[in-house]
Amino acid sequence: TGGPRESSRPHMSAPQDQQVAVVGCGLAGCMTGMLFAKRGFRVILTEKNEDWRQNEEEMKDDLHRNNIKRSINLALSHRGRSALKQIGLEEEVMRFAVPMVGRAIHTSKSSLDADAFQPYDENDPSNCIYSVSRERLNNLLLERLEAQPNVTVLFKHSLTHIDRKGVAHFETTGSGDSVNTYNDYRKGTYQIQPRLIVGADGAYSVVRESLLRLNLTNFKRKYISHGYKELTIPAKDDKFALKNHNALHIWPRGSFMMIALPNPDKSFTATIFAPLHTENGVPGLKDINSEDEIKKYMGTHFPDVLPVMPDYVSDFKQNPTSPLVTVEVSPWNYKDKIVLLGDSAHAMVPFYGQGMNAAFEDCLFLDEVLASCGGNLEKAIPQFAAEREPAGRGIAELSMGNYLEMRHHTGSTLFLLRKKLEGALNYAFPTSWIPLYKMVTFTRIPYHVVIEKEKQQAAILDGAAKAMGMISIGACLLIARRLIRSSL
Repeated sequence: TGGPRESSRPHMSAPQDQQVAVVGCGLAGCMTGMLFAKRGFRVILTEKNEDWRQNEEEMKDDLHRNNIKRSINLALSHRGRSALKQIGLEEEVMRFAVPMVGRAIHTSKSSLDADAFQPYDENDPSNCIYSVSRERLNNLLLERLEAQPNVTVLFKHSLTHIDRKGVAHFETTGSGDSVNTYNDYRKGTYQIQPRLIVGADGAYSVVRESLLRLNLTNFKRKYISHGYKELTIPAKDDKFALKNHNALHIWPRGSFMMIALPNPDKSFTATIFAPLHTENGVPGLKDINSEDEIKKYMGTHFPDVLPVMPDYVSDFKQNPTSPLVTVEVSPWNYKDKIVLLGDSAHAMVPFYGQGMNAAFEDCLFLDEVLASCGGNLEKAIPQFAAEREPAGRGIAELSMGNYLEMRHHTGSTLFLLRKKLEGALNYAFPTSWIPLYKMVTFTRIPYHVVIEKEKQQAAILDGAAKAMGMISIGACLLIARRLIRSSL
């Protein structure tokens, strides 16, 4: 790891037909690097930040390290596991993953026990999602990458821009900040000209910014009015403090909610998703600052969980209130020279637990397309971008829709009855009727195809409900008519 020493003139490596540069050492970048390395490409991964695994004491207040450690718990499901299997790490990751077989719903404010349990799969209890540590997973991927003879990992290398010749320019100051204005590019102190540049550098991607300048590209970034705040439910007497620890716990509150995911150390990571600013008399996350305000907010909306959340006041003060952003870009590529994937291509809100899974599937799908093209990047990159982009838009749409379901519908009796009916239909017609959540989480049906299938199923279900309603009304009228006649 580490990079070359800085010199008075830029370092320039010669163009290499089989060199792939991946920008970003997060989960998507590491997965991409592993898959290209397994196909024999020479891979160079760059990361603008310091190596968060080193000098832990010195970096304890570092924002990037804290984001790695505190970010929303990751839910691993079939799509992500398929990518891990492809690089030979699925079994190792599953050893530190905590299974969650359903949702535990907390509608009551007077009891810590859940009021209802909703299995993720009504018919197959082996279908579950897994809570995993982002830091532990990222570190494992990095460790395996660094062990590959054809991989180089460079920390403190901040991409500033990519020029029209395909040269990527980096600064090695470690600041992570671009030193250029929109049209004013300085040559980087470190430069490479790989065969392909992969942008896996997140929602605020610098690779994407370069693509926007090189190509006729449509781009949209949108912040939603809600954000999130993370809290902790520690272990109690070396046991989970919440019953049914193999579940995703949800406290639905209509316009907002709190969730909790289990950790291997028997703690839970709790996350409040709520408006950033005050709405309808409910304080926004950014408007809650003092200890009294924190206590009033939590005591009003989540009083049942406070006995097992002893540090909620300090957690609320210390942990950042973070925004939620969505990104849409089209196309994802510049010829066969630059391609985006993961959050750089389709950042989404986290309400379907598919952020990591979708990013890993991006990487896996790229690998599959590359295999089908015989390793030909000229064919594979445009094909991947064109075929995968609709799925990226699809999961972004599904994720926003699932927020409404989680914060509001999960506590509804009608919602639970509908889920039971969908489960019965899936049992009767396992290949032709698959519930929405099951399609998203336990299959690799493309996300945009999932949306179309769900629309068809919803239309059938709504039509059947109306028909049943008409039958019931007709039966009641018939019975009433007979009773009236018999009384005459």
